[in-house]
Amino acid sequence: MTDRDKQRLNELEEKTAYLLARQDEQETRMSQLIARLTYIEARQYRIMRELGMDPDKIDSPQAALDDAKTINLTRIPEQRLN
Repeated sequence: MTDRDKQRLNELEEKTAYLLARQDEQETRMSQLIARLTYIEARQYRIMRELGMDPDKIDSPQAALDDAKTINLTRIPEQRLN
């Protein structure tokens, strides 16, 4: 193995170590984000229960229809003015 080969091998090992360190950093950040999102979701669920809302019905088609109706009702006065 020539000196050039050894130098190139060392460069590749350094790059590999750098990439592995970056990957570890990103995995740590991802874990932190997941923990934050889990906390937010749990808090949202608790607040909704305290408000008397059923958190399981939020993603239902009926909830989407109710939201759409509410949005349309708020827009009706604007349309009547025109």
